[in-house]
Amino acid sequence: MKNMLFKLFKVLIWIVLAGKVLNWFLHFDDQVNHLLNTAMFCLIGLAYLVVGYSWDNKLTSIVMVTCGLFLLVRNFLPQHIAIDILGIVSIVTPLLIARFSNKKGEPTKISIGQKREENR
Repeated sequence: MKNMLFKLFKVLIWIVLAGKVLNWFLHFDDQVNHLLNTAMFCLIGLAYLVVGYSWDNKLTSIVMVTCGLFLLVRNFLPQHIAIDILGIVSIVTPLLIARFSNKKGEPTKISIGQKREENR
């Protein structure tokens, strides 16, 4: 069941991505573009919700789930510049957390100018 849901999620992501690329060339109607944007942000928010429950660190989990919930809810709020800025922060924050965390959920220490050692 979990594998089938993951495949459905991947198919939906590819459909939205294909729609966004086709929009560049075919110039879809504003309603279709709005539907693609809503689907895109809902899928990103859903992904953050699911990933948020898999983290061991409680603070990281709470941040991921909060960002995911905000991305789901922002689609149904009236447009405002503050909501758009919070939407960008909600997309970037989990990406930065995932980038600078190791597999155990603890942040890695990287000092400026220090090269990361690759595991070979």
